[in-house]
Amino acid sequence: MENMPINLHFFSSTAKGRINYTSLLDYFQELPNFEIFYDNEVCDIIYTDNDFGFQYEFKITKGSQINDIYKLNPAFLNINFMLCLPILIPAYAVREILNFTQKLCKQFDLSVYHRSFSDVKSFDIPVIYSLFSNEQKAYLEENPNNNKVFVESDKLTAICKYERTIDNLVECFHNEVTVNHAKPIINYNTNEFGICTLWNAGIPTAFAPYFDIVLIKDEEGNEFKVRRRDFMKYMDKFLFKIESYLPDLYVLKKKQAKASKGVVSKLKKFAITDDEFTDLRFADLIDKY
Repeated sequence: MENMPINLHFFSSTAKGRINYTSLLDYFQELPNFEIFYDNEVCDIIYTDNDFGFQYEFKITKGSQINDIYKLNPAFLNINFMLCLPILIPAYAVREILNFTQKLCKQFDLSVYHRSFSDVKSFDIPVIYSLFSNEQKAYLEENPNNNKVFVESDKLTAICKYERTIDNLVECFHNEVTVNHAKPIINYNTNEFGICTLWNAGIPTAFAPYFDIVLIKDEEGNEFKVRRRDFMKYMDKFLFKIESYLPDLYVLKKKQAKASKGVVSKLKKFAITDDEFTDLRFADLIDKY
């Protein structure tokens, strides 16, 4: 883990008894992107988020990881199972993890405890999300040099949703429009950050919400980047803004894509010359409220 996670400990009711760990592990084994690793002390259940470039994990430990456990309600039984929730990832990803964990708690009838709680609680997404927000704020205040990029929360949420729902967008456009992945990039020499979206010239394409830079590939296979303001000077008249699904979502349809081919030569005049951008992960982005 890249930073100190929020550890949420799971409890079952004493009346119900200990959880069936075999059933629990079977549950995770049936899910995509989870891997299970064992040693003598701990069982790590690790989720790899390939879209956003980070991992989070559940743990089953040999002994209790809770200090002062004797102070907690004896009607609940510590099952030595916990979620290690990263605090330096986009809020969109955190909400996804919490939604999954809520389903897990319902499936196995689990409650949760955190060191900031006075006692064991039912899993409640707003409560846990508030805990996440407070812990993240405290961590950032203590660790200002964290190599993260701050992005306005509404924009980051829209970009994350776009990235998560590319397949849905392809279906929405009846497989007639190419929907490419968005890519966060940064030039460390100038500290210019942006969301880069790809356009193969002449191809109907959806452009990622709040894109800052377009990577253009012409018909000869040459590539160059242009900034949004320069791209939109020439391409705005060809694009349709479709905000019913996502804000700031632009689409170049088939007819307009063909007509826009002649614009490419004009856009080359605005190619970024100091193109020293480095790719980032979505996990490198943090919501700025």
